[in-house]
Amino acid sequence: MAKDIIVLTPNGRRQIVHCTPDTIILQVLEDACMKQGFQPTDYDLKHHNHILDLTTTIRFSNLPNKATLEMVETERRRLESNVTVGLLLEEGERRTADFPPNTSLYDLVTSLAPSEYSSLPHPTILYMRQEVVGETALRNKTLRQLGLISGRAVLRLLNKSEEGRQANVSAVYRRPLSEKPDIKEQNIEARTTNLHQFNDDSSEPGPSDIRKNVDYTKFDPIEHIKIVKKEAVLEKEKSTEEVQYEESINTKPAIEETKMDIDHKNNDENITGTSNTSLITQENLERCLKIEEEVTFIGTQKAIAFMQPDDTEDELEDLPNDFYDLTIEEVRKLYHDLQQHRLELENTPLITANKREENIKQTSQQKLLMYKNAVVRVQFPDRMILQGIFSPNDTIEDVINFVKTYLQTPDKPFHIFTTPLKEVLDPTTTLFNAKFVPCVHMHFKWSDDNNGEPYLKAEVYLKKTTSDAAGILASKYRAPCRRKLEDSSDSSLKSLRDQPSTSKHSKVPKWFK
Repeated sequence: MAKDIIVLTPNGRRQIVHCTPDTIILQVLEDACMKQGFQPTDYDLKHHNHILDLTTTIRFSNLPNKATLEMVETERRRLESNVTVGLLLEEGERRTADFPPNTSLYDLVTSLAPSEYSSLPHPTILYMRQEVVGETALRNKTLRQLGLISGRAVLRLLNKSEEGRQANVSAVYRRPLSEKPDIKEQNIEARTTNLHQFNDDSSEPGPSDIRKNVDYTKFDPIEHIKIVKKEAVLEKEKSTEEVQYEESINTKPAIEETKMDIDHKNNDENITGTSNTSLITQENLERCLKIEEEVTFIGTQKAIAFMQPDDTEDELEDLPNDFYDLTIEEVRKLYHDLQQHRLELENTPLITANKREENIKQTSQQKLLMYKNAVVRVQFPDRMILQGIFSPNDTIEDVINFVKTYLQTPDKPFHIFTTPLKEVLDPTTTLFNAKFVPCVHMHFKWSDDNNGEPYLKAEVYLKKTTSDAAGILASKYRAPCRRKLEDSSDSSLKSLRDQPSTSKHSKVPKWFK
């Protein structure tokens, strides 16, 4: 259904643009600018204080007939760039390339899939709900006319005849399936043939004893199907029992020998596997217990210094860009988490501000009981990391003073910050309020330019610790303590002791107490 859109131009005139449901908003803007002499890259279209997306069509823009749009100046001049097009073939293969917006669909298809295009009698390009059928339509249609002037898009190459196409109808296209006989249809046909045969031969008695008792004057197809199933089950049971008896006689000794061999192998593998795992876990436990003897402390707060390993940086640099793209399963999981969070918010009862503050204080107290240490790491530009153990109530100023004691020039101004979204830390805030419990990774930077001098003292570089030992030490001190569990168990014991003991609750006699 065609629509008329009224565009208010900056010169105070009204321009009527005739549109179809597949007309894009960009085409409306270009038509209005061409008739009134404006540059379309400098303007946007606004409808009820809402800037319209120029790449959408009239069908999906929710614009009524005779809708009034206003041309407003853009904050930035709109620049066109190459469009990354992914062409999806019927076999499921996707071919990707970059094209300018003025590229025709015929040139796009012939460059990405020339052999597949030549094999299709009626080539069709499907984008959103827009269908371009036939070679002439593909030559006349460009990416710009589809609303693609930048970004990415997926086009689908199909085979569809022009005669069977309906206007403004979105058809669902699926991959052609291989022709295989339907098992259900075969079973239905076999049952119907059996029923017809039974009706034809109903005057004659059946071979089995079960059929002799059936009243053939009143035929019931359901009863007949049950009888046939029972006979088939009985015949199968007889045949399987005979085959199993013959096979058991011939293969019984061989099966016993193979079972013995498999049992011996499984026992050997289980013994070796359990011994290896037990050795590994025992070594790790012994190393965690004696880790303080392995590291070299350089000062207070259990301070150690170690060099960042090169493997992590190499791994991060070698990762392709596709590694950071979300998969379908990850998007589903994120959507599921959002739904669960929304349901939790809807089902939670309304509470007052005082109650909310009490809950926040309670959770903070539980976290303070759970973590008694905070592992702080400060990384320097030369990849040296300084690690220290602090209390959750220590402030950022304590960390700054801790770093000053190991600097080559402690009087020189510097600042520490966290990433991502670089944030300079306030010295008065505590580690717990800054959410740096149980661990935090900070970065060091001079306030002025560095002249190539070493950041830390020479003693620190000489007393370096290995990175794996530093990681084990950090995991030891940032682990949650059991003080919270002990307190909860003590409180439960006290509540049990405070309860009045009656004869109903306890069956212990009084003289025994």
